Amino acid sequence: MKQSIAIIGLGLMGTSLAERLLEAGYDVSGYDLREEACEEARAVGVHVATDAQTAVRGHSVVFLCLMTSEDRRELLWGTQSVAPALEPDTWVLDAATARPRDIVEDHARLAAQRARLVDVCVAGSSSMVREGTAVALIGHRREQAAFHECVAAFTKAQYYLGDPGKGNAAKLIVNLVIGLHRLVLAEALGLARSAGFDLNEILEVLRSGPGNSVMIETKGPQMAAGTYEPLVARLAQHAKDVDLILEYAREHGATTPLSELHAGILRELCDAGFAERDNTAVFEAFLT
Repeated sequence: MKQSIAIIGLGLMGTSLAERLLEAGYDVSGYDLREEACEEARAVGVHVATDAQTAVRGHSVVFLCLMTSEDRRELLWGTQSVAPALEPDTWVLDAATARPRDIVEDHARLAAQRARLVDVCVAGSSSMVREGTAVALIGHRREQAAFHECVAAFTKAQYYLGDPGKGNAAKLIVNLVIGLHRLVLAEALGLARSAGFDLNEILEVLRSGPGNSVMIETKGPQMAAGTYEPLVARLAQHAKDVDLILEYAREHGATTPLSELHAGILRELCDAGFAERDNTAVFEAFLT
């Protein structure tokens, strides 16, 4: 019989993770502050608890699908005070794209309460998690990972990077590449549109040549249609990630001029009302 798993944070990623784990035979409990998210999770088979403490009790594996380090700290030691409700030796697997040094600090703090915090960052969208084609970037060692089987249930590959925070750091590097690929595609299609080309025809040209990519295949049609659907990851979320990338780069003395430019474009789009749209809406920056 598969173990029971708790998920705190039932947004796009949390619900996709729940669906995949349910399909794999796990019993899934969960909680979210938003009633709408709870209803959607309940509809796919999640046992939704009345509060976060209740959701985690009795579970040896707890996934956190939150947005920031501050969200995690508020959950564990703030008003929700989940940390005292964790069983000894619980694996707390944090899927957020957050500040790597915060994971290091929170790992040590939670260890003092006999629970184990591990950054298990997901390279891939919520739809890829649902399909089991995402990649896990893990700040831990494979030989010590008793949670490996449940992570393998929703990812096609798992990279164990050793120390706490390394999963978060690798995710920032991955997101830098993904974000700039999306930005380059948006700029190219913006140029094509201004020059009077049919965007679907240009996409076909790109697909047939050496410049083809996953980004062209998945985001190109949405940009061409101007619909930015379905919602996979919000533009505001990637704006937050790019700010973290820049902060991490400064800490290590790395030069990231393209990400500096990217951050400014994303901030302008958020201010213009696109924050809650899918991140494909970066195309709006190139419409004239």
